[in-house]
Amino acid sequence: MSTPLVSFGRTTAEDAPFRWYHVRDTFAPADAEALRETFPRDGFRMVARTGMDKSYAMYHRPLHSVGGGEADLVGLAEPWRRFVAEVTGPAYRAAVAELTDLPVEDAPVEVNVWRYGASCWLDPHVDKPEKLVTHVLYFNHAWPAGRGGDLLLLGSSSGDDVVRRVTPVANTGVLLVRGENSWHAVERVNGGTDGPERLSAQVIFHRA
Repeated sequence: MSTPLVSFGRTTAEDAPFRWYHVRDTFAPADAEALRETFPRDGFRMVARTGMDKSYAMYHRPLHSVGGGEADLVGLAEPWRRFVAEVTGPAYRAAVAELTDLPVEDAPVEVNVWRYGASCWLDPHVDKPEKLVTHVLYFNHAWPAGRGGDLLLLGSSSGDDVVRRVTPVANTGVLLVRGENSWHAVERVNGGTDGPERLSAQVIFHRA
């Protein structure tokens, strides 16, 4: 049996301001470097919205839709094909279920990658009710202080009500359990276009 790509061995369970998990050393060093070096660069589209419920601007590429689909893997490097295969497979599902005590073994799953360049952001929001839990993974080699782009875990719908701040540092991630009070946001990325983009992936489990 091959060694799992994703590890939850260094995970801290948190309950403020809502239930979430801080994951460190997600990948072995060689795997983390391979994923970072081959992070997808094409196939993205800008998604942007300004509205009453949620405003945002960022670049998005789907890798696996809820219904599946090999077309989402076109052009992906082998480390990322392995990543998608694992996070849509039974061993990863079982690990998430054991960690969170949520029924994700048979839950529909989607996988996306995101790039946040200069002036990209995501306003305070609570995930839609059909979501159970979201695993966000970070792939930057480093993230400079003052660049913005932190994940903000909020005590309310106010962007100023920051209870926890998670910097998107290399080889870490978070699992966010969806709840009526699970307010969160992504701080606007500061600086010019010559600065680094915030690189992340999301694995989202939906209610059946």
